[in-house]
Amino acid sequence: MKGRKYIIVFFLVAIGAMWFLFSRASSVTVRQLDDLGTVRVTINFYVPVEQTGIEDKVKLISERPGTEIIKSLRWIDDKTLEIFAMEKNLPRGFNTTLQVGPLKTAIPGLYKVVKTNFRASISPFLYRISPIVSSTGPIRLYFSTPVKIEALKKGLIVNFDYVLRHNYMISESGRVFKDESSFELVPKQPLVPGEQYEVKFDGLLSNYTNDIRKTGFHQIFKVADVPKIVKTEPADGEKDVKLYNLISVDFSEDMKEVDIKVEGMMGDIKLEGKTATFKPYTVFKPNATYEVKVTGKSIFDEEMSPYAFEFTTVDMEDKWWVEVNLRPIQKVTVYRGDKVIKSMVASGGIPDDENRTPLGFFTLQDRGEYFWTERIQEGGLYWVRITGNYLIHSVPRNKDNEIIEEELKKLGIPASHGCVRLKDEDAKWFYDTVPTGALVIIHD
Repeated sequence: MKGRKYIIVFFLVAIGAMWFLFSRASSVTVRQLDDLGTVRVTINFYVPVEQTGIEDKVKLISERPGTEIIKSLRWIDDKTLEIFAMEKNLPRGFNTTLQVGPLKTAIPGLYKVVKTNFRASISPFLYRISPIVSSTGPIRLYFSTPVKIEALKKGLIVNFDYVLRHNYMISESGRVFKDESSFELVPKQPLVPGEQYEVKFDGLLSNYTNDIRKTGFHQIFKVADVPKIVKTEPADGEKDVKLYNLISVDFSEDMKEVDIKVEGMMGDIKLEGKTATFKPYTVFKPNATYEVKVTGKSIFDEEMSPYAFEFTTVDMEDKWWVEVNLRPIQKVTVYRGDKVIKSMVASGGIPDDENRTPLGFFTLQDRGEYFWTERIQEGGLYWVRITGNYLIHSVPRNKDNEIIEEELKKLGIPASHGCVRLKDEDAKWFYDTVPTGALVIIHD
């Protein structure tokens, strides 16, 4: 009884194994059709298979991250499928995995699955070299297909000492791939900025299908120039500079990193190509000399020599002037000459197209004790005109001349329709104290 049981189990296992093997039994023929790397894969499944939805069940995956493979399919009959495939761009000739299935067959419960690998044979040649490089390299050499580094080393001719190494790529999944179609020449000593160098090859190159070709090339690359400053605003030594403005630095080269330090000031640095700007967080002091220090490196990692320049701001003598700072926390500061008289928390306009407070230089105009704006159903006390309909005034009132408490709580953040709001007592002090004609500087 026991022996019969083992025979049955063995029989079932054998049938299962044969079923599994038959599901993967297919005839696969791979043939390259041209020098561009077009490959035809012919699969005979031995039994009729379902042809609908085949596009989604044929996958071609290159070992090289980012390599796109073009494919087209054609049925010869209900048992035979032809797949035409080609790597879309150079480089080509990488190991490619073809996966087909599962495909439903005419035999109930039987599905066909095919998996195979192939590599197109591409003639090896150099198709690109880095045109401009850092003085420390690397100089990148791009070939049409993976080539053997030993053969490349034998025929490579350059007039500086170097280390030759493969380039590495990282896939989206984090897998590291050694790209044998791309190499880096790393100088052992820094090259001379601005100079041109030659890269030559004369010898045999071998791809990974052992196609060996006599190859020669002669290419020239340039070492990037060291970046220099060609213009600054303000200019070095400039006098009577406005109390608020961007500091702008123009370079001879496109820059990768720039640092601008202004003595006693903080600000934001913005870099676009060959121009960097420093936007101060606050106004400059009147009749003060500021030193600006600039460092940076170009997009080719060439570091500039540190550069310094200075400028002197306008002398405000004993004049009254006002800073409206719309950075958080927003405030109004009143100066007389170079002395701070009073600093007050404020609220400027909501930063949209309709309510933004205008930036720039203005002078105080007329003033009044009360206003009411029918359109927004708000009024205010102790207003002083900056320009047009933009005023400095108290916290808004309702139609009964009562403080709108909700608006009072917003002091310090953007809240208005473009005017600058102050606490009632601050608005009255400003109204009573700061004279008409005083300079107003509004910045963010």
